[in-house]
Amino acid sequence: MNLKFKHLGLAACALWCAGLSLSAKVERTTVYMFGFSASFTDSVAYITDIQQLDSAYIDTKTDFLMDRVVYSEQLQTYVEAMGLMGNCTCSVFFHTKKNKLQEEYEKIKKRYREDQGVVLKELEPGSFLFVSPVYMPPSAGIVEPEPDSTAVKGKAKKKSEKKAKKQGDK
Repeated sequence: MNLKFKHLGLAACALWCAGLSLSAKVERTTVYMFGFSASFTDSVAYITDIQQLDSAYIDTKTDFLMDRVVYSEQLQTYVEAMGLMGNCTCSVFFHTKKNKLQEEYEKIKKRYREDQGVVLKELEPGSFLFVSPVYMPPSAGIVEPEPDSTAVKGKAKKKSEKKAKKQGDK
């Protein structure tokens, strides 16, 4: 009897934790962001200026930037299109407070100033601007597509042919 209550308690706990993770809220907010681009085959790295984005989306529970891949792809496309670097790896750094992001910015610049193997170049301010994508929340459930009517008719036709063949064999 005691074992049943332990299992029931564990199940209730698991359901409660699952409910907490589903309650995360994504909200539109202002963030500050800069990008960094480097290549494993090049001794030059690029950094953007700190930019303010008024319409970025943040997961309020984890303070995680939504669609962060889109921002790094924007920088990668720009760097490659300008012929600055090919096959680069780009990342974005962000924070809701500009002074916190400024600290991270200075830390990265210092790290690369001290590294003799890599030259850090700053992109000209205003030459590249991040653009906030329209955030689309994930759908609640996956909807299965309706079966193709021609496929259903084909199956029915095969079934009737099989049936006719059986009757012809008798």
